[in-house]
Amino acid sequence: MTHQLIDTDDGLSAVLKAHIGEHFVAVDTEFRRRDTFFPQPALLQLCWKETAYLIDPTKVSDLDGIVELLANPTTVKFIHSPSEDLEVFDCWLGVLPEPLFDTQRALAALGRGFGLGYRAMVETYTGEIISKEETTSDWLRRPLSTQQLSYAALDVTYLRKIGQQLYDTCADKGRLEWIFEDTRRLGVGGRGPAAKFRSAWKLTDTQQQILNALIDWRESEARRLDRPRSWLLPDKVMVALAKRRPTHLAQLGTVDGLHDSVIRKRGDQILDTIDRSSSLSATLPPAWAPPLTVDERSWAARLSEVVKQRAVELDVAPEVLCATKDVERFIQAFVSQQALPPELLGWRETAITRQLERRLSDLIARSSAP
Repeated sequence: MTHQLIDTDDGLSAVLKAHIGEHFVAVDTEFRRRDTFFPQPALLQLCWKETAYLIDPTKVSDLDGIVELLANPTTVKFIHSPSEDLEVFDCWLGVLPEPLFDTQRALAALGRGFGLGYRAMVETYTGEIISKEETTSDWLRRPLSTQQLSYAALDVTYLRKIGQQLYDTCADKGRLEWIFEDTRRLGVGGRGPAAKFRSAWKLTDTQQQILNALIDWRESEARRLDRPRSWLLPDKVMVALAKRRPTHLAQLGTVDGLHDSVIRKRGDQILDTIDRSSSLSATLPPAWAPPLTVDERSWAARLSEVVKQRAVELDVAPEVLCATKDVERFIQAFVSQQALPPELLGWRETAITRQLERRLSDLIARSSAP
């Protein structure tokens, strides 16, 4: 397996032109995010056949060809567990790869393990063990070492071969659209920064609204300043602010973990955010749903059995059909007559959702029967 470092615009242009019309390309990125909000791109790896091309973003300035490649609807991009790569592409190039074939999702859709890492996939398919020594390297340091370049190349050379095998098998089993549909829904940032506040349902409606407003404010400031969220306001401090609802700068000083420097620079903004969100709380619903009731937990256990049985029938990992959290979200939406989670629509509608609806309707009817 060979690799070539590309650190000029002319070199990149030549490589892209040489591979026009190729149907598949393996893609990976290396980046750094230590003291910034946005990931800093450090290397882009591409592999169309056997050679890995390692593109240096610190040296290459003409990126139009890469944008065109990632957006080209006739070239399938193989990426393994792409969530972080999507962030890099969105921030760096303003484009997301399409069509995207996530090899990690493909493995699960074929019943070969859920959440399988790249190293484990390579070992399973080739017997080769990839070293982890360069995982935490400083990828922005120049020049890149021989070991770093070799490590980066392996991230796409194996991916290209294994990706092709998985793609062909998914095509044979009619599961390509499963992968493409799920990856189109991925987006950037997952379910958003509010999702990590799992205990926020314990707050009052007003406190929840304040917390939600503080989350939005912190997100906006972190993006504007390109600094980590925790550098502005740690999560536990935001919860404390939502509970205490300070109205003066002096009161901010009594909140544990809220540093004087933050109060001096942003105290007025924090107070303004709290004040404005407090006045809106009466007209807005809580941002976080409470946990399932006793009956709902019982239903969730029954529905999880439905998922497992259906997964056996389809020979897939159960999480591919419906993860535990999605079972809970399904119950909450169904009981409250709200729209179902988008993850349970599309191909899952016939694969599992209709079965869940029938089973849950039966469970609810039984629980309400005299």
